Amino acid sequence: MIGERHATITFKGRRAGILRETPNGGTSFTYDPGWTDTIACALPVSERIHDRTTGLHPFFAHLAPEGWLRERQSAFAEVDREDDFGILLAFGADCIGAVGIVDPEGSHDRVLLKETNNNLDQAISNTERTISGVQAKTLCDAEGNGFLPASANSPALHIAKYPSETLQDMVMNEVVTLELCRILLGKDEVVAAKTALVDGINGVALVVRRFDRSGNDGRTKLRCEDFMQVLSLPPGRDHKGKYRAGYDAIGQALQWSDAPILDARRAYLRLAAFVIVGNVDCHLKNWSLLETPEGFRLSPAYDVLNGYIYGAEQFTTRFGLQIGDDRVQWEEYDRELLLSLAEPVGLERRVAAKLLDTLQKKEKAFFKRLAQPLGLNENRTWDYRNSVRTAWERIYG
Repeated sequence: MIGERHATITFKGRRAGILRETPNGGTSFTYDPGWTDTIACALPVSERIHDRTTGLHPFFAHLAPEGWLRERQSAFAEVDREDDFGILLAFGADCIGAVGIVDPEGSHDRVLLKETNNNLDQAISNTERTISGVQAKTLCDAEGNGFLPASANSPALHIAKYPSETLQDMVMNEVVTLELCRILLGKDEVVAAKTALVDGINGVALVVRRFDRSGNDGRTKLRCEDFMQVLSLPPGRDHKGKYRAGYDAIGQALQWSDAPILDARRAYLRLAAFVIVGNVDCHLKNWSLLETPEGFRLSPAYDVLNGYIYGAEQFTTRFGLQIGDDRVQWEEYDRELLLSLAEPVGLERRVAAKLLDTLQKKEKAFFKRLAQPLGLNENRTWDYRNSVRTAWERIYG
């Protein structure tokens, strides 16, 4: 049985408060006396205590990993894989965004893998850091012309993502899908990424530059919250809660933006681009608000790939957000359906129509890149190109 544990909560490296388990199975976060900054949309500093009657507060729960990384970190920490608090006590001192979870008693020592044939496991076991998301990944840093696994005290400015055993071409898929999205949306609207090797780890990775870190040395932590955190929605069983939300959730989350109308336009363009490139897995954790010089704003697009081409057995063919009570098949997304999503996102229909027209102006450059090598095998290349062309036709005729 889990005891009543507690953690020190930091914000940009400074102690902000205490998170405790409660006897009834919930948790309570309390801001320290004198602390004046809100650390999360769902944890306003105007309320000094934030209680959760059952389990870990969603903001903190969404800092924990999913899937592949959860399996490994729970094993290294020797805690149950469903124990978010235990995993974060062991690995949450440096999370995505500005909040950290520090174990003040060192009660969850990690199993350090000093000798292993799996250097990816070694890289993730030896630091008090974690990353949300399902895919196999680790933190790393640039070193000369290459990359090294992040050490306990390095900046960790990049995330190296690796393919699954069954979908070995995921890295190249994401590379080309990100390129196509940059053509449609603009370079600054999409995360910076490239393929590379990380020293000591087998396989080519997609190395993504983190946008939640800044400063000359890259050590300045920026507040960053995915939309599940913003709206305080629980992860749900098997972390499927991110799929149980509709497009109105995007509109609701954008109300926390310091420029909600501008960000609604950016989000709508992004949705249209995701339809075109087959990025069906665009659930709420793949949308975030980020601290920027212009305020708390929509982050660049990330975790973008053509998942549709893998089919329902290997991936999913339904779009990541619900319309009504269900997620709709990607093939049903056309111009009319996209226009019907304008109001839930926070736009007038006529504005959405003009935004779709702006994407159409990128057609020549977009299809020129699509015709170039994609880095996929012949069959997958055909599937990719065909899916994108049919989506374009559904929207633009």
